[in-house]
Amino acid sequence: MTLEPLAGKLVAVLGYGTQGRAQALNLKDSGCEVVIGSRRRSLTGRRARADGLTVLSVEEATQAGDLVVFLVPDETMAGLYARKVAGNLKPEAALVFAHGFAILYEQIVPDPGRACFMVAPKGQGDMLREAYRRGGGLPALLAVTDDSPPGTWELAAAYAKAIGCLKGGGFATTFREECITDQFGEQTVLCGGVVELLQAAFDTLVSRGYAADNAYFECVHELKLIADLLHRHGLPGMRKRISRTAAYGGLTRGPRVVDRHVRRSMERVLDEIEDGTFAREFLTRFSDPVAGIHTLSEQEARTQLALAGEQLHARLADLELDDDPIFDPERK
Repeated sequence: MTLEPLAGKLVAVLGYGTQGRAQALNLKDSGCEVVIGSRRRSLTGRRARADGLTVLSVEEATQAGDLVVFLVPDETMAGLYARKVAGNLKPEAALVFAHGFAILYEQIVPDPGRACFMVAPKGQGDMLREAYRRGGGLPALLAVTDDSPPGTWELAAAYAKAIGCLKGGGFATTFREECITDQFGEQTVLCGGVVELLQAAFDTLVSRGYAADNAYFECVHELKLIADLLHRHGLPGMRKRISRTAAYGGLTRGPRVVDRHVRRSMERVLDEIEDGTFAREFLTRFSDPVAGIHTLSEQEARTQLALAGEQLHARLADLELDDDPIFDPERK
């Protein structure tokens, strides 16, 4: 795979959070010409300049860009596109996304025949940057809209290579499939289901009189050990590396916890993502989405589980935990 489709093209990156910074710096180090669209006096604008990048207003960056990359929060994309981007795009400029939300839910509707593609790295921005600097990369999902002109797939692949993804593997998908599966995974497992499972397990032990410290260690703290084993060795490999007690208990009791009622709840969550119910709720429930999320997060932070975690983390702050621990199968 070659970077030739990017030759002579200027990439305008809108947003300079963790993902924006990583992609912009990786593009720059791959030899691409990059500008950042941001408010010049903003904290992110100052950081981009400190990183050696040119910072323009969003309008100016869009006017200059041959590729315009949206790396801003989902809930801000529609307004940003309508106010500052749509009227300033070059006729042949490509729209680039790292997530399918804006396209799937028609927050942004590209002009007919305009190149529009997605490169969604499967990792946080700092991870993407670090992998690139080590000479490696992260996997990424790639998609192109049906109305894009010929050559867009090649442009998408070149962009993925430039930000350090193809070494981790590039996987073709669609905007719809990436967006729906991403939200489903976040809501039912990664950011929703796991947290609620931890909360329920912790509360069950504490309500029976078991010490909060013990409950936190056994239900929350050791989750990373199992997640690391799954990440490194897969499901069969994880089972082989834990004790027989843990393996048998998990295989026989796990399905009793995540039973058919839980699976039906997951199906309903998927229905809401597929039909747009969740997107409409997210975009309209709070007049200020950030403030609304902060309110819910503050409520969660007052739970006994969160408070127990804060206390333990403060007590363990001076311990240096091994990033590559040796797992004793007879311990866990």
